[in-house]
Amino acid sequence: MPSYKKRKCQCCIDQLDEIDYKNLTILRKYTTQYFKIVPRYYSGNCQKHQKRIAQGIKNARFMAMVPYTK
Repeated sequence: MPSYKKRKCQCCIDQLDEIDYKNLTILRKYTTQYFKIVPRYYSGNCQKHQKRIAQGIKNARFMAMVPYTK
């Protein structure tokens, strides 16, 4: 049985409580080259921060700061 190394949540390590839709450097780190949201098992985020990041990306898309697709 293969053993997988569990990734640590980078938001928990950096103690980020607020993930703002205006902070594009953080949001672009969690999107692919086609601006899709990276899933939890790739990013290593905990569920709480993954939901906040996804909501921040969706808000930034709505405000036209991040495109929906490439």
